[in-house]
Amino acid sequence: MHQSTRPPVRRAATIGIVVAATAIGSVIGVGASATAATPTEPTTPTSTTANATATPTPSASPTPGASPAARATDSAAPAAAPSDGSDLAFTEPSTQAAPLALTGTVGTPFSHTFTTTGGDGTVAYAIQDAPSADFTVNVETGVLSGTPTTAGTFDFEVVALSGSTQVTEYVRLTVSPSPVVFTEPGTKAKPLALTATAGTTFTHTFRTTGGTGSLAYAIQDSPSSDLSVNVETGVLTSTVTVAGTYDFEVVALRGTATATEYVRLTVLPAAPVGVLAIVDSGKPGTTVWSVAPGGVITAFDGEGHPLGTVASIPVQQGGSLVVSGLAVDRFGNPTAPASVSTGFGATVASSVASDKIVADPRGDASKVTFPHASDHRLTITQGGVSTTFVVAVRPVATAAVATTTSGTGSTLAYTGADETTPLAWAFGLLAAGGGLLLQRLRRRRA
Repeated sequence: MHQSTRPPVRRAATIGIVVAATAIGSVIGVGASATAATPTEPTTPTSTTANATATPTPSASPTPGASPAARATDSAAPAAAPSDGSDLAFTEPSTQAAPLALTGTVGTPFSHTFTTTGGDGTVAYAIQDAPSADFTVNVETGVLSGTPTTAGTFDFEVVALSGSTQVTEYVRLTVSPSPVVFTEPGTKAKPLALTATAGTTFTHTFRTTGGTGSLAYAIQDSPSSDLSVNVETGVLTSTVTVAGTYDFEVVALRGTATATEYVRLTVLPAAPVGVLAIVDSGKPGTTVWSVAPGGVITAFDGEGHPLGTVASIPVQQGGSLVVSGLAVDRFGNPTAPASVSTGFGATVASSVASDKIVADPRGDASKVTFPHASDHRLTITQGGVSTTFVVAVRPVATAAVATTTSGTGSTLAYTGADETTPLAWAFGLLAAGGGLLLQRLRRRRA
């Protein structure tokens, strides 16, 4: 720190003046004492009394050199502050060996105010050897400000100038790396919501801020092999074909810092292409048929083993079949609104007018009875789309036994036997949405 040499000179001059004044006072005091001690010649016998009366009385006002106590009081008076600004000083003193320690974080705005005492009433500030152009000092207020872009330790100086006096503040700024943060933060309780469509390639780019070093991305707890994240670009790609909701995490790694993005991907079904139908005889352990959109029929035995595709579903004349179905996309995902409480609203129609069709009140399934032998074309409709398939009604030698119904005919009559076994494994071969239909059928048959 630069100090002016003028104050010591002023102090020396003051001391010299005090010393000179003290010497002069001392001489005057000595002269007065000698005059008072000079004897007078007695002229009469009574002169002794007169001399005693006339003895000089000391003055009540002290002379400049009257006593040591008076001189000590005069020399102890405080010296006035210099008026040329030479007493300028920072309020946070520092040295080059022990600089003022400040801290900051990459990407976070930083500021520190430098203040001084003394000076001639006007102080100007400046920065020397700044770490980068990101840092500036306000010339009037002494505020150091900037947004660090690089982690590290930086040494520089801030100077203050008042009059002809300049003082220096040595500074050491330590900048820490900023934490890695996703630009679209998601928490476990409130994950980032994304939406895709089954079978359609979907992408989303994850971005982060903060940290230093190379950046890498990864996916954790991936619910499907059709979900991936590019390790360098952070691009999530989905080719999922099964509609549903998928929860997972994307992790960003930069140096030793990590960040986690919680994600919830909702995959919606694609456009409907038809109705996925399930047909069975209503008896446990018997053959079950699935009819895909387009009319392709696949048969399964009572153990759930596939028997291959067939051109038609066989039934004896007078016999009955139970038909259920859901509108689906090309991947088998249900596309029409349906729930356990509202039903599916599927309807069944036959190309033969004599067929008896009794629908469940909520449209979960329809029971179709075939009085006449021939090929019948059944069409099941749901959610604005339909599927048609062939039922081959085989004649019998004896009259067909009528199928009884209960109540007013608006509901189906079931034997109460466990008929869910073939439906369970049949639906397991279909899309995930078939499980909802199976649940409805189980409730109805319970």
